[in-house]
Amino acid sequence: MDYSKGLIAFTAIIVGVITYSAYKMLGFGGNQFPVNGKTILITGASEGLGRSIAIQLAQKGANVVIASRSAHKLQAAIADIQAAAANSSTQRFHFISADLTDPDAADRLLNETTAWNNGVAPDVVWCCAGYCHPGLFIDVPIKTLRDQMDTVYWTSAYTAHATLRRWLVPVSQSATSKEQQPPPRHLIFTASTLAFVAVSGYGPYAPPKAAMRNLSDVLVQEIEMYNGARRKKDANAPATDVKIHIVFPMGMTSPGFENEQKLKPEVTHIMEEADKPQLPEEVATIAIKGLERGDFQIITNTVGQIMRTSALGPSPRNNIFLDTAASWLSNLVFLFVIPDLAKKAFNYGKEKGIPSAKA
Repeated sequence: MDYSKGLIAFTAIIVGVITYSAYKMLGFGGNQFPVNGKTILITGASEGLGRSIAIQLAQKGANVVIASRSAHKLQAAIADIQAAAANSSTQRFHFISADLTDPDAADRLLNETTAWNNGVAPDVVWCCAGYCHPGLFIDVPIKTLRDQMDTVYWTSAYTAHATLRRWLVPVSQSATSKEQQPPPRHLIFTASTLAFVAVSGYGPYAPPKAAMRNLSDVLVQEIEMYNGARRKKDANAPATDVKIHIVFPMGMTSPGFENEQKLKPEVTHIMEEADKPQLPEEVATIAIKGLERGDFQIITNTVGQIMRTSALGPSPRNNIFLDTAASWLSNLVFLFVIPDLAKKAFNYGKEKGIPSAKA
């Protein structure tokens, strides 16, 4: 009798988890990323993915601030973003030129955005700055390795640091009524599936992306201390004041893609035959939908999802049931994939000698 009750309870839990998973996957449960009337800061948004994200968020009613190093490109991008506005009479747009490899520039960026936003910090900060410089590890100069860490990892880390220092004010300074509490804010990183599965030829680029993934894992834990402190002070405070997210695209036809293709060693082209580059607009749409579902890690295609679930480790799950099941299956897949990648590299060296960049 006790056995039967236990079986019934277990079955009910499984059915409940499956139902909840399907419910979330089909887009029910409410929009976790409403942007109408919000102020959103996007770095690296003068072109490529950042520009596409800015346009799509403008279409959803957001006020948008874009940043990059090139003022000329920013001027062209801001015109396209303004043209996409859902309501041109109420939405506002702005651009700021900044080299975010300098931590002082990241601080200035947040100060200028806050001043432009009538003294209020932005509601969303999306880190898209960075570019890919592929190459074999021993062939690229040390300067390139350092530059990739600066432009890929540190631009995001500096921006995140400047942002969170403004968002995570001491509890004693926080508002004490439910009406005054700020809505959930979102800090979003843009990494790469190379953070899960490294590929020959990405020695300069993959480690900074992996570091970004690790930073997001750290922050998604640390942020709960601040969220909990607000709840302790005010029982009516929202359960989550700040949310962390990270997007993992694969190949993408960004403006720098053609140059990236030229820099890639020939062996890298062989390794990533399964990677079919996506348009920035497509990646932006998928990423925003993931944010609206409330996902922590957002993947933009099926191959990337297999890569992600094979390397979940201690990272928070988007969906406990589906991610766990997928991780079992994908780890079986990678029993064959990893040896195959190593074999391709070995055979290339055996047949052609030292690899070289594809002209």
